Formats: sequence, structure tokens, C-alpha cells
Amino acid sequence: MDFSGDKLRSMVRKWHSLIEANVDVKTTDGYSLRIFSIGFTKSRPNQGRKTSYAQSAQIKRLRKIMVDIMKKEAQTDLTSLVVKLQTESIGREIEKASQGIYPLSPVVVRKVKLLKVNDTKTSTAKILEMHGGAPPAPAAVVEAGEAVEDVVA
Repeated sequence: MDFSGDKLRSMVRKWHSLIEANVDVKTTDGYSLRIFSIGFTKSRPNQGRKTSYAQSAQIKRLRKIMVDIMKKEAQTDLTSLVVKLQTESIGREIEKASQGIYPLSPVVVRKVKLLKVNDTKTSTAKILEMHGGAPPAPAAVVEAGEAVEDVVA
């Protein structure tokens, strides 16, 4: 999962601070992921100055909040985490938690890398079940030496 370059460039604005964070997490079903998030400061209500720069100490605290929330939200199985990523609920949680330090406006998970697949063998039936499909029906077994009918279309 990744944002396109055009989308990232359209989010960056002048006179605002950019805050990025990444964290390595392990889901409950054994997948190792690296999650990257990005957020931007927004002007406070009734702010008179032109710029909305956060101080370095504030950026460190905001980054810690981002990492903590990403770790907490990833303590589920992979399918639940994908749903959270699609609905952008992790970004909204970070926005709520950051209001006390410095308000962040668009906070999104911009990239997710799959580092390591779980240790157990994954069957095709399990993969299809994760993606909402039904397991395939077993194919008819043909004994060696039997004649096979020729189908002409």
C-alpha cells in the first residue's frame, strides 16, 4: 500500500510543518509490517500569524503519539488492520490525540510495507477466505491410462 507521488506533493503546503513517523509492528497472526504515517500542522483557531510551524520539542511529542497509536491499532489480525487502513481511522485517532500539543490537519498512513509473512504455511483456501472468496472445489481426478473425452467448441 502506498500513496502516489502526486498525492503526497499535493498535501505538502507552505508555512506548515511536516511530521513523519514510522514503526515496525507485528500483527496477532504473525505478519511483520512497517507503517509510515505523515501529518501536517494546521493553523489554530483565531491565529494571527502567517506560519504554523511546530517547535522541535512539539514535533518529537507528536511523533511519539503517532508511533504509539500505530502500535496500539496494529495489535489485531491483518484483515482488521487492512479495514482500519482503508477507513483511515488510524489518522483520525492521531488527529484527536494531537490536539493538545499542536493541531494536525491531514494525518494519513501513507505507506505500509510487508516485511515478513507469518511462519505458518498459508493455504490458498485461507487466502481466499481472507479476501472474501470461497475455496475452490476439488478438481476431478483422472486415473492414469484412462481415456479423456475431447471437447470441441
